[in-house]
Amino acid sequence: MIEYVLLGFFIAFAIGLTGVGAGTLTAPLLILLGLDPSKAVGSALAFSTAVKFPAVLFHALYKNIDYKTLFLMLLGGVPGTLLGSFLLGTLSGHVELRRVLLLIIGISILISILLNLFMVWKNKRIDLNRYMYILPVACFFIGLEVGFTSAGAGALGMVLLLCFTNLTPARAVGVDVAFGLACSFVGSASHFLQGHTDPNLFLLMSFGGIPGVWFGTHLTKIINPKPMKIAIFLLLVVVAANLIRRGLS
Repeated sequence: MIEYVLLGFFIAFAIGLTGVGAGTLTAPLLILLGLDPSKAVGSALAFSTAVKFPAVLFHALYKNIDYKTLFLMLLGGVPGTLLGSFLLGTLSGHVELRRVLLLIIGISILISILLNLFMVWKNKRIDLNRYMYILPVACFFIGLEVGFTSAGAGALGMVLLLCFTNLTPARAVGVDVAFGLACSFVGSASHFLQGHTDPNLFLLMSFGGIPGVWFGTHLTKIINPKPMKIAIFLLLVVVAANLIRRGLS
């Protein structure tokens, strides 16, 4: 039991320090620990909701949320998340679901990492203010992935905001965290109603996660989060490769 408390602390600490980890790390690690894939996704979304809620409150207090952009993202993200949750519920009895989920999550993690590296390399933006309808469309597919695998809202949402809007980095983080919270809440509620959540596991991880996200957020004022982010990306590559290998085997 203590391992889930420590796992929750570590993931939430990473979220608070770097903004990375909620959906991308939680479900894959739970699956690798032997949890049923559908319950891993539902529990990961519930945990993501718990640790992102206080972060959104802080961003709202600091006026780091652009509500117009957030509204456009939610127009596509919420129905996409619901559809993804429904698809996972429909396929949950399929014997090949575990392998399919492992493969999809592993590929999604690698795509997220590559997009983040591309964003850093190019270091420029394409302003979509004149074509804002693209945001709901893109976020529908992000939400679809969130509902089906729990991964994508944070990493892919941040890439979308930093590459295709003129938001400052601080406001992009605020919008991305709020978008991730909304998708996680909708997805976790849907999966809970379908019986895809382990309440005991969620409570144990949250018990470690709440102080973890506070500690990580506090340390951003003291240490440089870049080494931690690099370490997490390396860990994600190892996790993704392992998931893909097991999905293909």
